Amino acid sequence: MQRHFVTLLVAGCLLAWHATSVLADIDSDGPAFSHQFYATSSPQQNDVDSVDDDPPQRTAITSGSMQFNEPGSSYSSCMKAAKHGDLQSQFNLGYMHYNGFGVPVDKNRAATWFKKAAVRGHLEAQKVLGFMYYRGDGVPQNYAEAVVWFRMSAENGDPQSQFSLGSIYFNGWGVEVNREEAARWCRKAAEQGEPQAQFILGSMYARGEGVSIDYAEAARWLTRSAEQGNPQGQMSLGLLYYNGWGVGQDRQEALKWFLLASEQGDEQAEKILDSMIKHREIIKAVDTVAVK
Repeated sequence: MQRHFVTLLVAGCLLAWHATSVLADIDSDGPAFSHQFYATSSPQQNDVDSVDDDPPQRTAITSGSMQFNEPGSSYSSCMKAAKHGDLQSQFNLGYMHYNGFGVPVDKNRAATWFKKAAVRGHLEAQKVLGFMYYRGDGVPQNYAEAVVWFRMSAENGDPQSQFSLGSIYFNGWGVEVNREEAARWCRKAAEQGEPQAQFILGSMYARGEGVSIDYAEAARWLTRSAEQGNPQGQMSLGLLYYNGWGVGQDRQEALKWFLLASEQGDEQAEKILDSMIKHREIIKAVDTVAVK
């Protein structure tokens, strides 16, 4: 059967983090860009509806993908293989029932087939079940159950599940709040290149949440996130360069990252640029480049 990637209509995505990007306030008394942090959310809409009954800062849904082996001929052949214990066919049946591919949409039955695959170690099935229980999608909402499936997938090395598990520990959804555990799982995702996890881990180092304050570490992770195009990482990295926290102070480099974040619609970066214009900081930065 041919292997390919398809857009995930189930919430195969990163859970919202009570995000911890740095907020600059250059209109306040004292040095420009006060040593202050701002908890922000950046909800990203796609085919998945946001969870309306969650606080706004908890819900940010972004698109993801899942690996799916297209059944060779029909639903019936896939069912036959699944009943004979074929792991991927069991997952495929869950996917088909969830999305209505060849059968009516039936998310409860989808969960049943996902669970058959998940208990036998299918990483994607474990992750999808985690999101389904987190959202109450086809199953009763149950954060504790979401933790069980996310943990299985996270321990199998899935970066989205690692970041989601970290988010759960950060916010205390179905578990006691544990910022150290949140940082541990976020680091695992960040080390695999997950840009949002890199941004959050960098912000945690800047805030001293779950880890000791370390601006050099904050700069390292925010740089990795920013270089992958994450606008929050770009904005926060710009602040580090503006203030010289963990990096050499460089207003021109700060301006570069603020502009990149602003081009992607980051509202905080836009506010910072407005303040820089007000305080003529942009002109100073450009003049610095001209002198060089």
